[in-house]
Amino acid sequence: MESTNLSQITTQTVHSRPGRAARRKVDGAATAATLIQMASEILSASPTLRHKLNITLTDLAAADKIRKELTRKPSL
Repeated sequence: MESTNLSQITTQTVHSRPGRAARRKVDGAATAATLIQMASEILSASPTLRHKLNITLTDLAAADKIRKELTRKPSL
């Protein structure tokens, strides 16, 4: 049986770890606009869900207007 010492194990462990991925910058306005668009599409396709949530087509139109404003705003 081959003996293994702590330095060999430590060296193997340190080198086998992948590097941490760099964090990408988040664009809050673009994310919000995408979420509004997704919700609007789901709700406009489901009258039952709209009724349960008490959301009208007018509410969806207002949300779409806000989504368009968010997409027009320049990102910082």
